[in-house]
This record gives sequence, C-alpha cells and structure tokens, in this order.
Amino acid sequence: MNQVKENFLKNVNSDSMLGIVECITIAENAGLLVEVVHTALSEMQKHPKSSPLLCLQVALADWDI
Repeated sequence: MNQVKENFLKNVNSDSMLGIVECITIAENAGLLVEVVHTALSEMQKHPKSSPLLCLQVALADWDI
C-alpha cells in the first residue's frame, strides 16, 4: 500500500478528517464547492502552517456559508 493511502486510512476517523468532510458537504450543498476549495487552497498558500480544516473553515466564512 502506498504512503498516501496509509496516511489517509490512519486518519479517516480523526476529528479533523470528519471536520473536513463536514466542510466539503456544506460547500457542496450550497453549490459552491469549487469556489470554497479554491479559496481554501489560496489560504493554504498564504498561511502554510495552517491546517487544511482551518483553511476550509476560513473559506466557508469568506463565502458566507
């Protein structure tokens, strides 16, 4: 099994992973998934020490979701 898959499976039930899934679901339900993901990726570039979950949360707030 490759390292990426191993890391994913190890973290799949973690609180942060569940939070990420929740953020993605919220964005998808609002019809703004692509926009939120793009904003989150931009946030990650600007703030590389931030977690993916935090960047998604900021992106949701930026889109008023």
